[in-house]
Amino acid sequence: MNYQTRPLFEISPLPAGTLRTVDSGAANLIESCIGDVAGLTVLVIAEDARYGWYDAAAPQLVCDELAARGADVTKMVVGLPDNQPNAEVQAAMNAADRVVFFSRLGDQGRFNWHYTGPPCVMSYALDEAMLESGYGRLDHHAMRMMKAAIDEVTLTAGHIAVTCPRGTDFEGSPAASGAPGTEVVISRFPLGIPKPVLNDGFRGKAVLTNYLTPTGSRIYDPEYLALDTPVTAHFEGNRITSFTGAPDMVAAVEAHYADVADRFGLDAYNIDSWHAGIHPLMAYEGSAAADPLRWSGTVFQHQRILHFHTCGTGPPGEICWMILDPTIRINGVALWENGKLHPERFEATGRVLDAFPELAAAFAAPSAPCGIDG
Repeated sequence: MNYQTRPLFEISPLPAGTLRTVDSGAANLIESCIGDVAGLTVLVIAEDARYGWYDAAAPQLVCDELAARGADVTKMVVGLPDNQPNAEVQAAMNAADRVVFFSRLGDQGRFNWHYTGPPCVMSYALDEAMLESGYGRLDHHAMRMMKAAIDEVTLTAGHIAVTCPRGTDFEGSPAASGAPGTEVVISRFPLGIPKPVLNDGFRGKAVLTNYLTPTGSRIYDPEYLALDTPVTAHFEGNRITSFTGAPDMVAAVEAHYADVADRFGLDAYNIDSWHAGIHPLMAYEGSAAADPLRWSGTVFQHQRILHFHTCGTGPPGEICWMILDPTIRINGVALWENGKLHPERFEATGRVLDAFPELAAAFAAPSAPCGIDG
């Protein structure tokens, strides 16, 4: 799937001190990501619930809310994504004014800059419980402002140092890359990650545990690699220089990289960028082991997770590193500390907390479950 490069929506920020009462997650998505839908033709693309990623209830709630607000709504149920454009889906999109994805199809073309069809919204609320929880109902406007403030803090930093309890340890400066990370050209709901930090100006090591997983841009099999023991990735700038650890596990990691790179003609050992989750109410109640692919494709917004984009020179690459409970020090001050985001520690992010007490309360008591114990 492809998306356009022009801004999707122009929504003015609310004045400081303004609180919005959002009746539901569906209303939050529509008001914040589309706006007035009266008279618009809106296509909702829903992945078939039998595949176990999305349920049927969440997209239906959005369809019902759209219709109640005067939109002409069509729901299209689709199958699993593959690596080829879907002509039927694209034709339906071209006939709509706006598109809302409850399907992994929406993630595949998020870095394709040449599409000129209708603006799109990608929902990462997978089911009714997520959509109607604090995750789906937390004021999206406020989260946009928090995301912009975190971008300001991180991307203008003179020095960033990252560690984790398992031994990850790298440092550097985003200024060394000469440019900010590339963002997607689809409206994301909920909004749970800041602009990525390009890895060019960083060096050190990342300790890889649990799973190597896809980034969602391409489909391949096997879908992930389980890491029975930790493997340490050593890097200088955007180059992985080596993997160390138990010989059998290192061999498995190297083979996985070679396989994925060979399939798509990629530079296997390139690192594009990294960022950590920022949504205080993102919770993954299930176990990562039950479905590592679904876990990785959902939990990346959790503030306990930092993920790298690797394997390929164009964003986002094809293999993710998922780092649990990062501490990210910005000019010596921990913005994330052991997996908890502390926006109160910086002026730019603190101003957003002051403007939105509901947001401040969410950051003071964030959701803990992220699919992995410890």
